[in-house]
Amino acid sequence: MKQVLKVAIDLELPALTVYAFSTENWKRPHSEVDFLMNLFVDYLTKEIDEMDEDNVQLRFLGRMEELSPALKDLARTAVDRMADNTGVRFNVAMNYGGQDEILRATREIARRTAEKELSPEDIDARVFESYLDTKGLPPVDFVIRTSGDMRLSNYLLWQAAYAEFWFTDTNWPDFTPACFVEALKDFGKRKRRFGGLKNK
Repeated sequence: MKQVLKVAIDLELPALTVYAFSTENWKRPHSEVDFLMNLFVDYLTKEIDEMDEDNVQLRFLGRMEELSPALKDLARTAVDRMADNTGVRFNVAMNYGGQDEILRATREIARRTAEKELSPEDIDARVFESYLDTKGLPPVDFVIRTSGDMRLSNYLLWQAAYAEFWFTDTNWPDFTPACFVEALKDFGKRKRRFGGLKNK
């Protein structure tokens, strides 16, 4: 993850989002979940200084309240420390699921509508997006799917509506900066249509 982030920094990409832990990952054995939580704590502890020096703005997507107290506190500290940075916006999807995100946004909109804070006529895509975890972030342009899986796996379902996809059999631990650059070069050759007719 650090190596891929470094490439994003060098190329001055506006944003990079990684899927670290899904809402479905809680179904894994407790020992595995505990190991992952400790791994995330170790990673943040080791990398927070360098990310800050690299002008990275860190953000977490998902339900952070359900994570371990140590990880929540460290994540909050890291986000606050890098809040004013102006470089790559590095988003870590943690305890995140696209369907869960949409449901949470819908519930909050329904609550505000019931309390007359919102009018049903005012609810459009822009308003809906303001209730998502990705509020204020640029649209998702490109999704890289590793490990040979040919599915979205409940990831950024709303945001990836018009994203380009790139699939590789390479597992995430083996996904090198060279792989990332290869994917970006492929993306750079594509002509995006956003649902319209193909450009001639």
